[in-house]
Amino acid sequence: MPSRLQWEVFEDHLHEAGFLFTQWERTLHSPRFTLEEVAEGIERRLLAHLDALVLGGPEVARRLLHPALEQEDAETRTASALVLLATGAESDRHCVLEHFEHAENEERACFQRALELRPLPICVPRLHALLESREPRLQAAAMEVLVAWQAEPGPLLKSLLVHSSPEVRCAALKAARFTKGPIESRAVNEALAGDNGLLRDNALVTALILGVDAAWAHCRRLAASTQGQGALPRLLMGLGGDDSDLRFLLERATSPDIGPSCLWALGFSGRMEAAEKCLELLPHETLGSRAAESFCAITGLRLEQHFLSPTPGRELDDSEVEVSSPEDELPFAVPEAVRHWWETHRSRFQKNTRYLLGFPLTPAGIFESYPLVPMRRCPVLAQEIHLRSRGRIQVPSRAFSDRQRSALRDAQALDKRLNLNRPIKELSDTARPALEMPTPRRVPEAHTPTRRLTGKLGITALGMVSPIGDGVVASCAASRAGVVRISALEDVQLWDSEHHELEPARGHAIPWVTEGFSGLARLTALASQALLDLLPHTGLHAKSRCALFLAAPSDFYWQRFEEREELPSRHTSRREQLQHGLLQRIFATTPLPVPLREQALFFGEAGFVQGLQLAARQLESGAVDSCIVGGVDSLVEARHAEALDALGLLKGPDNPVGFLPGEAAGFILLERAEVALRRGARILAILDSLQGHAEPFHRLSRTPSLGRSLAKCIRDTLEPLPDHGEAPRLVIATLNGDAYRANDWGHALVQLRANKVLNHSREWYPAATFGELGAASGAAGICMGVRGLERGYVPEEKVLLWVSGDDGSRGALHLSRP
Repeated sequence: MPSRLQWEVFEDHLHEAGFLFTQWERTLHSPRFTLEEVAEGIERRLLAHLDALVLGGPEVARRLLHPALEQEDAETRTASALVLLATGAESDRHCVLEHFEHAENEERACFQRALELRPLPICVPRLHALLESREPRLQAAAMEVLVAWQAEPGPLLKSLLVHSSPEVRCAALKAARFTKGPIESRAVNEALAGDNGLLRDNALVTALILGVDAAWAHCRRLAASTQGQGALPRLLMGLGGDDSDLRFLLERATSPDIGPSCLWALGFSGRMEAAEKCLELLPHETLGSRAAESFCAITGLRLEQHFLSPTPGRELDDSEVEVSSPEDELPFAVPEAVRHWWETHRSRFQKNTRYLLGFPLTPAGIFESYPLVPMRRCPVLAQEIHLRSRGRIQVPSRAFSDRQRSALRDAQALDKRLNLNRPIKELSDTARPALEMPTPRRVPEAHTPTRRLTGKLGITALGMVSPIGDGVVASCAASRAGVVRISALEDVQLWDSEHHELEPARGHAIPWVTEGFSGLARLTALASQALLDLLPHTGLHAKSRCALFLAAPSDFYWQRFEEREELPSRHTSRREQLQHGLLQRIFATTPLPVPLREQALFFGEAGFVQGLQLAARQLESGAVDSCIVGGVDSLVEARHAEALDALGLLKGPDNPVGFLPGEAAGFILLERAEVALRRGARILAILDSLQGHAEPFHRLSRTPSLGRSLAKCIRDTLEPLPDHGEAPRLVIATLNGDAYRANDWGHALVQLRANKVLNHSREWYPAATFGELGAASGAAGICMGVRGLERGYVPEEKVLLWVSGDDGSRGALHLSRP
């Protein structure tokens, strides 16, 4: 059973997921963010929390998520439904579908949105059955989900197109755009001629895709309406009108009633004439921001620095922000600066050519530009792709970014058929030919090896305990989501010189494991908990030939503290106590299912790398078949924290660049890949290479560290690899907030990048969520890297981990997907 604190972490995941989901929905219409920015920002955090709940397993679903579906909070209901649809359990899917079917209309919207975001082909028959419901709103909701999944609507589509409910007819009209079956134009024409504006707009798009007679004439007629119902027709004229349609939009761009929608449409026309009209309107008090947006969309000008004018008007309070529109966020431009820019670049643009972000609009260009335009423009680009492909390509602009990017990639096979400069009228004058849908790309399963692994070392199991997780799965998921559990260390008081008072030191502790323990007993409790997490996944048995190597605390800080205070050194006795007592206590607490052929203890941050090096030699020589390698440390005990504070290393009121202490333990199981595959084990990651070095001084010697040993360590680790470290990879760095270590890494990075190494890499910092873990840093980092590869969080498929000890030791290792 999860511990009490683990339950609190799961509850945090759910609350954060609900909050972030609401914020993510707002970004889908934002002029401030692009698809890539949303994916790397708020969406990544949202998905991390959702995934952590999925990994919580059936107990979390039963005790936390199912009850949450009944809550009044809409965002929590949606987040819970998203998780339950992703678990893969039939009972969880059934529960969400039951709520979707029987909820009140306002509540049903939450479950509908969750279903739209989680396509489940297995649920299509259930949705088809709901299309026969006597409740129109349920029918409409079921059809909207099928449309979002781009699933065939089934034989009921014909009758639903003439349903008495406008909601049902709207949803059916959307499905008619991509169904392979024949569609009678009579139903579409009736909707076009009706009085319902939303129904009419949906019918217009469907008519253009299907090639219904006189559809463009309807579009022009509706565009001239000044009753607030012609925005979509005007946008369609911008996307695919001829010269007369362009003149219509230009002439009405300053109209007080339809001017804003005309400017919006002109931005998608991509025409040089539209850019010049926008330039004229930049000083306009109400239309200036919209004109600037459209001008930039056509020309590619980035509205920043001296081009950007402060937005006039008062600041919105919180209540107004919630109901504000995306247009309220649009910035104004400095007209004189933009005019000067246009005079310089105008010669690049020609009449009768459409432009997007300053480049002629081509099929390849629209796919490449899609992730780079503001999010509020993406639905329109998706609509143009859908229109011009005659329904073959549907980019789900309200879906998660991976689905949007996947749809764009799948559409590449059809891009040559898109003529983006041809008037839509000419395109829609002919009936749509039979649809040929893109063939989805086959993605290999993550655990299927993609290369020869003979002679490689594979990691086949993980175990961990941390301040934010009972095990490796929960710990790494919570760390990825940015969960932090910092608590007061009541036995250690720090002086706050500003407020002239003492306050408790802070750190990342694991009280449900270590409370009441100290010294060897505390390390034993941590290591035993991590081993218990590892052992069920190892497949070890009594005849296995196994070794165990463990990195233990280095005693560096105690040594320096004793030197500073001129106390007798107890380094030798402490080291002997660990050597003769730690492993024996661990094995007594957590018996292993296999007798060990060899065991050894190493010390400090680099001790984990030294243990891996010995394990590699043992495995390569055939002395053993598998090796358990781990690390354990605790820096939150009172005596350790006091020593850190005395040495000026602990973060506190008077030392903002120190580090917060933590405690953790982690283990991996390392095997020769061919041996692991022979016994049917799953290889989680490949350990490609590893190196260890040391500086001839320590961090308290007053000798500046210039990153030489760290750079050499990393170079030697990457040199044996095929790309020598030049390709992008994830770097897991043991930066902890300490200025000395950051300076060492900065100098090393300069040296490495001078040789084109790590030029395009991104970084993760375990200490941000776990605290400074000392000898457990390498084990925690490798667990994060392997879980990242296993779960697909690391698109680079390569991970470099480096560790740095304040005693001067340095270590690095490289992982890759099997």
